[in-house]
Amino acid sequence: MQPRRLLAASAFLALAACHSMNSTQSNSAVAGVGASPAPHARSASVFPYPVERHTLANGLEVRFIPMASGGLVSYWSIVRTGSRDEVEAGVTGFAHFFEHMMFRGSKRFPQFDEIVNGIGADSNAYTTDDYTAYHLGFAKEDLSTVIEVEADRFQNLDYSKDQFQTESGAVYGEYRKGRTQPFEVLFEAVQNAAFDQHTYKHTTIGFEADIQRMKEQYDYSKSFFQRFYRPENVVVVVAGDFDAKAALAKIEKEYAPWKKGYTAPAVPKEPPQTAQRRITVPFDGKTLPTLAINWKGDALKPNDKTMMAATLFGELAFGETSSIYEKLVLDEQKVEALDSGFGYNRDPGLWSVFALVKDMKDVAAVESEIWNSVANLQKVPVDAKRLNDVRSRLKYAFLSGLSTPNQVCGALAQLVAITGDLDCIEQMYATLDAVTPFDVQAAASLYLKPERSTVALLHTAGQTVPSFSTRMVTPTDRDGQVVAYQSTTFFGAFEFADPTLPSMPLPPADGLSQKPVLMPVASDPNVAFKLWFQVGSQDDAPGKEGLAALTAAMITEAGTAAREYQQILEALFPLAAGYGNSVDKEMTILSGRAHKDVADRFAELFLDAVVHPGFRESDFTRLRDQMVSGIENELRYSSDEELGKATLVQSVFAGSRYAHIDEGTVASLKALTLDDVKGFYKTNFTRDNVVVGLGGAYSKELQQKVESTLATLPAGKPTHPKTKVGGPKGLNVTLVEKPGASTAISFGCPIDLARGSREFYALWIANSWLGEHRNSVSHLYQVIREARGMNYGDYSYIEAYPNGGRRNTPPSGVGRHMQMFEVWVRPVPRENALFALRAALREVDTLAKNGLTKEQFDYQRKFLKNYCLHFAETTADRLGWALDDRFFGTEKNGGHLATFRKMMDDITLDEVNAAIKKHLQADDLYIALVTEKAEEMKAALLSGAPSPITYPDGTTQPPAQLEEDKVIQSYPLKLQPANVRILPVDQMFAGAKANG
Repeated sequence: MQPRRLLAASAFLALAACHSMNSTQSNSAVAGVGASPAPHARSASVFPYPVERHTLANGLEVRFIPMASGGLVSYWSIVRTGSRDEVEAGVTGFAHFFEHMMFRGSKRFPQFDEIVNGIGADSNAYTTDDYTAYHLGFAKEDLSTVIEVEADRFQNLDYSKDQFQTESGAVYGEYRKGRTQPFEVLFEAVQNAAFDQHTYKHTTIGFEADIQRMKEQYDYSKSFFQRFYRPENVVVVVAGDFDAKAALAKIEKEYAPWKKGYTAPAVPKEPPQTAQRRITVPFDGKTLPTLAINWKGDALKPNDKTMMAATLFGELAFGETSSIYEKLVLDEQKVEALDSGFGYNRDPGLWSVFALVKDMKDVAAVESEIWNSVANLQKVPVDAKRLNDVRSRLKYAFLSGLSTPNQVCGALAQLVAITGDLDCIEQMYATLDAVTPFDVQAAASLYLKPERSTVALLHTAGQTVPSFSTRMVTPTDRDGQVVAYQSTTFFGAFEFADPTLPSMPLPPADGLSQKPVLMPVASDPNVAFKLWFQVGSQDDAPGKEGLAALTAAMITEAGTAAREYQQILEALFPLAAGYGNSVDKEMTILSGRAHKDVADRFAELFLDAVVHPGFRESDFTRLRDQMVSGIENELRYSSDEELGKATLVQSVFAGSRYAHIDEGTVASLKALTLDDVKGFYKTNFTRDNVVVGLGGAYSKELQQKVESTLATLPAGKPTHPKTKVGGPKGLNVTLVEKPGASTAISFGCPIDLARGSREFYALWIANSWLGEHRNSVSHLYQVIREARGMNYGDYSYIEAYPNGGRRNTPPSGVGRHMQMFEVWVRPVPRENALFALRAALREVDTLAKNGLTKEQFDYQRKFLKNYCLHFAETTADRLGWALDDRFFGTEKNGGHLATFRKMMDDITLDEVNAAIKKHLQADDLYIALVTEKAEEMKAALLSGAPSPITYPDGTTQPPAQLEEDKVIQSYPLKLQPANVRILPVDQMFAGAKANG
């Protein structure tokens, strides 16, 4: 159960610790403080699947992990090279840049994207400090093709200098996009300040000056490939449903010509740090003061108790069940989010604690509290029962994340990259089982010293910072004595109720009025819970926008009648389980997931939260303040992309109950009261307004418990407004004025088309060709990013797709009776913004007028037939789509996903082009631009003057492209002055008066 603000915080921790990834214990009496924990009963193996190990003659390591997967396979190529290996000056960020180049194909397979997308594969890659991972998910019958293509590009990658220089623009666009996010700015500064010699000094994307010079490094890129992309430096991991014998024979054949030649670079060793370092980091946008304390950590040592004990610091001292979290976040509410990252790297990296502080005047006090917690770890042995709970949580968290081939490979990638194999999994958990409270104490004394730390404070540029850079805080300069860790009431690792608290009432005779959606999967390690309450943000009364979202938060992120929020966190903690909410326009989903061994215990807590919310004033204030801060600091200043998309929705649905963002407005949130929440809950969270969804390895008894408990909710079926909007007349532009070097672009219009009809699937084919989300073969992507290198990606949609930057496949739980067509152009340099807008509009216009060709149609439907298999790989995902089927009335014939595949065979080209002609056009649209110097942008839009593209100096472009550029730069923008408005960013989502 994470507050929504921790989404941004988690992004920071993913950067800080690279990519990180539970066992049953008895109900014995809790040991006293300082006592040794009871030994754990261990199975023969923690990792639940068999592993086949193979080594080719050239040194390539291959790992097969057979598992039931419904015919899906994941194929991961893990290169044990990351940004740590960039030891030469001037080429930081090259491992990441080269990852981009690997998608350019080879002479044998020059169209890599077309091939893998042609089989419907989900293909992508990522780079970290320590490794680069390339991953594909696909149907098992295509494994042979994938092996051929992957083996060839890893041996014979081929790209031109022009392609290389074009990609440099896309990478620089990715860097600029990151500069709009405060956590990326903070971490870049922290790494630079914390390290002197080691290559962890720079972030994975690299120093900006080096990124700007990448276009000049074509020859170096070839040498990089020859040095690091060698078989001895790569591990191939294949998981899923496949023929291992045939796969090995194919791998041996295709990879055999790959020659050895890897020599590990001489990564400089970081000298010992002897004094604390303190920095302030100004952020050009608006942000809460963010305090980060970062210690020099250690490399992963699976058999070292001291090092492994250190990985527990975060959960033990700074997690949601810690005393400091209870004090600063829940009770005093000085801190909006508190989190930590004590992961592992190949070399000693950084271990971090950070706090989003609500008021600058409290920063010093918050820092002192963090050092108090550190001193407590050093001087007082941790409670032995709490240590056991942490270990239980870690193991269940690990096991719960292994239900699909892609999850398995993803969970193993970092460990394989650091150690070269999977043996470390058993070693790590065996070592953790042997860790004692005194080991934790010794580790804290060794690692968490002030002289090993770099303390950073991120703040809004221009904000007064109280002498932060010269202030030195150590555990010895505080008043008072260090006291032992005092836990609030624990419910035990596997005790899900305190017998002294009121028990849940017996169910009444009446049951639920709507049939459940059930998806039993006995082989799944988890049980998925989804409760769909048929209410959403459209049901917020005027002036009370955000009420649905705040009510859902009060259920899932606050206490119950019997338990305070901290008690719930502590009860869930050893189960590695949690629950949360998703609120959209017409749907509210309360979701939870737990390992099957603890699902009954989890259900007790989850259902208690739904049926008996506590509605405490302190929880209400905390959550309301978080939502206000989310608008004022995150939405407005942390992501131009999300800001632009929210602005577009506001324009498209103006005058309807869809128009406001789900979180409401600043004014409406501040006007809400606890009685408003109680009233909304009473009206909408009823037994007649809920659909139960259960999936995975649940028992009949658990199903009965869920249904009978929810039947205790009051009766009642509320009515809901119906949204209907008309389309725009001409082009209507909203310019959100906000500082920044890039411009985010979104445009679209409402469409009246619901999932389930043949016309819907016909339009999906066309939209997929135009701009399939996060897919490099889509047309917009090819025109704007691939050919011209202007940005990081370009996509289009015919259904709601919130949080697109965090997702690879379409979300469930966003069923709506009114949709919109939307194009999302990720941020481009401001000087190229009008060219990018014109390019995107021109492509939509061309598609609307000409439709698809037979070749385009055949390729796209073949791609979608297999690609749609990735929409719902987990049971929880499939359960979400099944609830959507109930919303749309598409449960027949196996539901939407089954119908989708069938329609890819049934739909005709004529149907696709008819749907295009009916729904797509480029003349009547709403456009949202998030940009600096809005008046200049408005003048340029209205002038109608050409807007030529600016290419980086020294790059050359194909003559045909340059001729096309001349057409694009003069594409007509038929705008009237009255249809272009400018809104200052601080007025966005402020309330009705501010928005006009």
